[in-house]
Formats: sequence, structure tokens, C-alpha cells
Amino acid sequence: MKQIYMLDTNVISEFLKPNPNVPTITRALENRDLCAICSTVWQESVFGYEQMPEGKRKERVGNYLQKIKATYEILPYDSFAAQICGEIQVRCMKAGKPVPKYDSQIAAATIANGMILVTHNTDDYAALQENSMLKIEDWWG
Repeated sequence: MKQIYMLDTNVISEFLKPNPNVPTITRALENRDLCAICSTVWQESVFGYEQMPEGKRKERVGNYLQKIKATYEILPYDSFAAQICGEIQVRCMKAGKPVPKYDSQIAAATIANGMILVTHNTDDYAALQENSMLKIEDWWG
């Protein structure tokens, strides 16, 4: 089955919150087979984990990341995505709205794979959406 939804970092981290957003968790679980993450989201997640001090919380997060890796396909940030990224970064700059590198990569990987980005950080992706074919859904209800 082809994945339709690219989950942003804030979606996969929602599962670890003491009081997670129930609609988000529900939709992510209901659509599990239709979701993937990109290598940039994986990198952000590993980076966050590696910065954590040793202890039970870090162990819990590490176990969770292994579940994420086993549950969702991690799509590569490849040359096609890199080309899209460079193009939309320039469009955003020319529009006077420079965008962060990682958000640009996540958006480009989403576009390159013909998917919909699921994020709660819609403002972070607004310029990218305005200057590309990026489609976004916010599952926070």
C-alpha cells in the first residue's frame, strides 16, 4: 500500500507527551499503513534523543524511536527532493520569506513522494506551501 501522509517531527513526538493530543494520536493510528516519515524527520528525532541526559526518560525515548523505525517507512531525502528543496528555497527567498533548512527538506521530500505533510506547525510551512505544490493537513482537533 502506498503511503499518503508524511508525518512531521511534531506528530511522532506527540505520542511521548504526558497529555498527547487525542485526535492526532487517533488519526495517526488509524492511518498507520498510509504514513511514512522522511530521513530528515528521523535525523531530527535522533538528534533530540542523543542530546538527552542518560536516564529512564532517554531509555523510554530510545525504545519509542525503535518502534517508530519498525512501524513507519523512512523515505530518503534524495537528489529529486534536493532539487525541489533548492527550487522552493529560492522561491521563498525571492518572496521575502526565507525558510529553515530542515523544514524545506521535509517539505521537498513530501512533494517528491507525492504525499501530504501532516503537521501542527502550519505557520512554519506557510511560505513553503505558498511557493510550491506542498499539501498540508493538521490533525490537531
